[in-house]
Amino acid sequence: MKKIFLTIMILLSGFSAGAQVWRLGIDASGHLSAGSGDYLPFWQRTYEGGIMPYSSSGVLTAGADISYTGALGWSFEAGTNLVGSLAASNPVHGTRVRGMVDRLYVSGSWKMLHLDIGKKPPVRELGDLSITGGNLVISGYARNLPGINVWTDWIHFEKNRIFAIRGNFAHYKLNDLRYIQDAMVHAKSLAVKFGFRDIVTLQAGLDHWAQWGGISPDLGQRPDSFRDLLRVMTGSNGGSDASLSDQLNALGNHLGREYLRLSVNTMAFDLKLQYDMIYDDGENIIQTQTFPDGVWSAIFSLNNRNALVTDVAYEYIHTTWQSGDRHDRPATEEEMTTDYGKDVYWQDPDHYFYGKIVEGGRDNYFNNGEYRSGWTYHGTTIGLPLLLPFAPGEDGITLGIVNNRVRGHHFGVKGVVGRFPYKLKATYTSNWGRYSNAAGSVFETKPKQVSLALEVALRRQVTRLPVDFAVGLYGDCGKLYQNSIGLSLRVLFDHHRVL
Repeated sequence: MKKIFLTIMILLSGFSAGAQVWRLGIDASGHLSAGSGDYLPFWQRTYEGGIMPYSSSGVLTAGADISYTGALGWSFEAGTNLVGSLAASNPVHGTRVRGMVDRLYVSGSWKMLHLDIGKKPPVRELGDLSITGGNLVISGYARNLPGINVWTDWIHFEKNRIFAIRGNFAHYKLNDLRYIQDAMVHAKSLAVKFGFRDIVTLQAGLDHWAQWGGISPDLGQRPDSFRDLLRVMTGSNGGSDASLSDQLNALGNHLGREYLRLSVNTMAFDLKLQYDMIYDDGENIIQTQTFPDGVWSAIFSLNNRNALVTDVAYEYIHTTWQSGDRHDRPATEEEMTTDYGKDVYWQDPDHYFYGKIVEGGRDNYFNNGEYRSGWTYHGTTIGLPLLLPFAPGEDGITLGIVNNRVRGHHFGVKGVVGRFPYKLKATYTSNWGRYSNAAGSVFETKPKQVSLALEVALRRQVTRLPVDFAVGLYGDCGKLYQNSIGLSLRVLFDHHRVL
């Protein structure tokens, strides 16, 4: 009996030891970017993590990640990445030399439940050819938000994997220089998936984001109690200490997206079709009146990753409707004199909208009258990068989005020519500014714009050096940006090993 017990203990010990794995990843890179104009072309400066300066520059990064996979579904991960840049000039950020912490996080997981703390990059579920990565509210082109995020993998409820759900609940801090300092961000999501053995699946999801709290230069400390958090979570009206706008509508600046995604996964290829609909109104989190605004995506990928063409992407961008061109209208004489049996706001002389019926148009995406820096972080749009922010003022503060009415087409292709991987992107847009364009605005003519990018990588098998090289050629042509071309050289060292 003792021998049997000893044998079982030895076997369990060996299994446990085999299930525990430590992995270490170290990466460093250098970027040299030069352009013919004051600004680098759009796709040359629009880089994941918001680390690229707007003008000709050199950028160095260095990072490390460590992970541990243990028994019984437990795992751990931590990482950091530091960035330094020197720009020839910096017309947007105001300083030529910058240093930043790109990512700094710790994560813990148990089976399908995960906790992230710190600055961790968002996952781009539609890949790097998509202009948003699959999420038009947080596309990954701005610097990573610091905060806490609890999230789940897909949770299936039966063996055939017909139905699954996933979600997250998060709290972030906007610690950049902005109109309302130290504003917070509440975020949550819920998605469902239907399918059969993940061959053909249909997803539907809702993401809700809200800016709240912080210190306003006009109104002082904004409501930030636990009760206020509950109001933000449910999209409810603010209390007596909130601004008049937040008392009439929802406390904070609410925005988000609703999406549908059809996925087909075969032995030869994967196909994803998605409609990502934006909303920017706190009164109703689930909305349909912004249709057809959003990003329509089709992503095709071959499982053969050495083909001449491995991935093709097409996306149609439409953000010009914004629930209509009229926010409110005067109430008719009949509406003002009819007895409806109860008080209605347009008949109440003390109400903010006395004599007006609110129709809900002119949503003014990623902007807000109280949180005037809007949906930006460190002067960069957090969501769809085609929605351009104002340049920072002399105080370094960005006051929201200047161009949020856009129609466009985006194309992307990836593949391998010989032993050289390449990526090609082309974006065409018509830019309408905002419904409230200033007189004489460049957007009165709805300027057209074409932005191009071609990147080619030299794998270390080709160069026989312990680094990868990549060259990029970029161009802007149109009436929105300065016509320019740019050239980039990137050197990447990336080493992973099991400890």
